[in-house]
Amino acid sequence: MRKRLALLTAAAVLLPTAAVAAGGGFHADLDPVPHDHVADGGSDVQGHADLALRGTRLTIDLRATGLTPNEPHAMHIHGELAALNECPDPSADADGDGLISLQEAAPDYGPIDVSLTTSGDTSAASGLALERFPVADAHGVVEYHRTVTIPKDLSKKLGELHVVLHGTALPDGDDTSLTSLFEATLPVACGTIDRSGGAHLR
Repeated sequence: MRKRLALLTAAAVLLPTAAVAAGGGFHADLDPVPHDHVADGGSDVQGHADLALRGTRLTIDLRATGLTPNEPHAMHIHGELAALNECPDPSADADGDGLISLQEAAPDYGPIDVSLTTSGDTSAASGLALERFPVADAHGVVEYHRTVTIPKDLSKKLGELHVVLHGTALPDGDDTSLTSLFEATLPVACGTIDRSGGAHLR
């Protein structure tokens, strides 16, 4: 009887640990998507994202610099769950214009899985809801914090996906990311989501 109680007690202790192990802490270092500095006006978008996963609840803390000031920037978690995903390299610039467009980059990092909007829906359906994405401040800085619910199959593959930031005002006209779909969707930074050493759970 004592042995049975001991086993039940051990199971009760281990179950919460297993539940935490199913989630955990992740991070992504956001580096510029390769581009010609003349073609895009010399942008240099960089940042970092910390992601804390508990079951299907995902908390994202993201900060990025070098973005077009005072404009919204679409941000997503991208990835094909059944394929290898990676950030695009210079060879993705198929037309040689010095810019890697949404269409050129998508085969590398895959479709939208989560839209990092500031409110409301976070599915792929909100991928271009610019009115609900963060707006860079006057210095081109975006700071984002939100907890969202993600699909269960996505939570199991989070460490195989990417964070991608979009949007820039190109120097060759008066268009902005609000008036040009090409500029609004242009990927400007990308980072692989990796598991962190600590749990970072909240």
